[in-house]
Amino acid sequence: GGVWLPSLHLAAARDMLGNAGGTGQTASASEENPFMTDRYRLLRYGPAAQPGAASQPPQIDPSRLVDGCTARAALGGVGGGAMGLLAGGFFHTMQPMNVDTSLSSWEQIRQSYRGFGQACTRMSRNFAKVGVLYAGIECFLERERASRDVPNAIYAGCVTGGVLAFQAGPQAMVLGCAGFGAFSAVIETAMGH
Repeated sequence: GGVWLPSLHLAAARDMLGNAGGTGQTASASEENPFMTDRYRLLRYGPAAQPGAASQPPQIDPSRLVDGCTARAALGGVGGGAMGLLAGGFFHTMQPMNVDTSLSSWEQIRQSYRGFGQACTRMSRNFAKVGVLYAGIECFLERERASRDVPNAIYAGCVTGGVLAFQAGPQAMVLGCAGFGAFSAVIETAMGH
């Protein structure tokens, strides 16, 4: 292949336009690329284009960072993970324990909290999966349907429930879809959305 030279392509384009348009201009009339002038090379968009604003640094809008579906799914995963840690700790402490009363108090506490970290980690991982799936699917549906309403939550809940129950088979997927969709509808209605 050859080397791309903008001047050759501009000359060819000017020849074609000059001959077809009947303007009579030829490539030798102006060899300067109009898009390489200072006007276009130094073109600024947005607030920086206003006079006197050149010295201001560009502003970062934090709300735009969480508008994307990837960011919302990541935030859903982080929030789900944090809730999972709390839920795992709570449910582990509520389990019945066979504690040997002949042990010292410290040994009884150690025995009752054995496996606490594993329970928290397991529950955190599961809640994070739910958060990522649900937030990502709901954001995708909001963008596709161009609305933020209760049916989005129902559809996102249904898809999330089905995906989470995939390994258990089609019947479990249908039950997961129905259960998670109904739960999402109740929560969204209760929240007033």
